[in-house]
Amino acid sequence: MKANEIRYLLQKHYINTKNDNSIHIWKELQICNGRSSVDLAVLSNSLNAFEIKSDCDTLTRLPRQIESYNRVFDYIIIVTGEAHLKKVKNIVPAFWGIWTLTIVDGKITRNVIRKEDKNTEKDAFSIAQLLWKEEILDLLKRHSLHKGMSTKRKWLLWEFLANKFSISELTEEVKFYLTKRENWKIIDK
Repeated sequence: MKANEIRYLLQKHYINTKNDNSIHIWKELQICNGRSSVDLAVLSNSLNAFEIKSDCDTLTRLPRQIESYNRVFDYIIIVTGEAHLKKVKNIVPAFWGIWTLTIVDGKITRNVIRKEDKNTEKDAFSIAQLLWKEEILDLLKRHSLHKGMSTKRKWLLWEFLANKFSISELTEEVKFYLTKRENWKIIDK
């Protein structure tokens, strides 16, 4: 299977969005100021990443992706083909989930090789980087921290947020703003 097919199958069969408007899915969400893009970002009660490495893909970018994803997401799952499974098990951190998808006689089967655990390596600055400048300024205004901030560069604003808010507080704020973005790279459910 190719990455596009796997993405479609994940969205259709394994990311439960039926009758739940609180779940948002983004394709190719850029993180860490564009350093990496996650194949599928899923926002529900937590911020989750699905990275796809089909048998047609290479693992060249995986070390950089691991570093970036670990800074941002609560839960991370890599969905891989059989050709990469052994290497993936050795490369990804122990808290990453590992899945394979197979189609036999037209029936899709998800094989959970390893269940994901909560990521404890998140970084406040990297989480803040998910916010656009107007979102940052709105957030600061909501918390009465906006005086003198409107002319600051994004980099300084991200740093300010990372120092003012805990990782869990900042994650909640980012989730709030991501859900308010209209028609922004969101995948139809």
